[in-house]
Amino acid sequence: MLKRAILIASVVMAGAAPSLAQTKIAVGTPPIAEVEAAFVAKDEGMFDKNGLNVEFLPTGSNQTLVAALVAGSHQIVAVSPTVLLQAVDSGIDLVVVANCGVTAPRTAKNAGLAVRGGVEISKPEDLVGKKVGTPSIGGTLDILFRQWLKQKNVSEKSVTFIEVPIPNTADVLKGGTIDAIIAGEPSIGRAVAQSNGKVAFNYMSELPENLPYTTFVATRDWAKDNAAIIKSFRVAFAQAADFVAANQGKTREIVSKYTRLPLEVLNKIELPECRPVPTKAALDYFEKAMREGGMLTGKIDTAGLIAP
Repeated sequence: MLKRAILIASVVMAGAAPSLAQTKIAVGTPPIAEVEAAFVAKDEGMFDKNGLNVEFLPTGSNQTLVAALVAGSHQIVAVSPTVLLQAVDSGIDLVVVANCGVTAPRTAKNAGLAVRGGVEISKPEDLVGKKVGTPSIGGTLDILFRQWLKQKNVSEKSVTFIEVPIPNTADVLKGGTIDAIIAGEPSIGRAVAQSNGKVAFNYMSELPENLPYTTFVATRDWAKDNAAIIKSFRVAFAQAADFVAANQGKTREIVSKYTRLPLEVLNKIELPECRPVPTKAALDYFEKAMREGGMLTGKIDTAGLIAP
């Protein structure tokens, strides 16, 4: 299903794919803080200093971004690690170029499970029989929450998961059609305020560190033919990560510029921990979780997914 949707979209995009010079690359980045390194590298000139003319192109869904790679209209895109693995499982040959935002204790409160007023959920066992909203079935937050349930010996099958688009998070929780919702900031704060609810669990605090929320990926063929560009891209990302760590205030301004999130909102949350080097261990974690959850048809060689 995923592969068919991507191939259909890629045919449409192929006709409009631009002709790019060797050092000019089109990058697809969603408007989220978890890809802050890309925004910083562009805004602070790190891409330019490393010989790269990077153009950010408008983005849609994760599947649309994968289709853009297949069509050749983009060279690198940021997608969730779960979508990466599903695409590879369906036969699309992709590799990871870099990460940015990853799970870390400092940012654990940026995501959690919000419960509406009138619903009592104070321990994991209370979730049995409840309806829980999720931004994307099989998405990063969804998979991590299911892993947390597993750690707490609560079967995910005992919970009814309902997909709720991020913009609808607060309205759906307030409306009472679900009991709780998985969300990140700033959506979770709005949902709690509007539903007179609370954050029941900041479940990220009990999960492993260094798990990427997004992965920057390319097709394997493009990566083989453009090893020097990937090297330069990684150098720029490493420089951007250092900048993020040392300049939180300026980084917030840059993130606000590219995501259109108000600066006053960004000032209330922790910026994602930026660790740009992809790891086999992180890919292994998602691959195992998805395979055991029936979301992958077979075992994937995760070591081969990281571009040299």
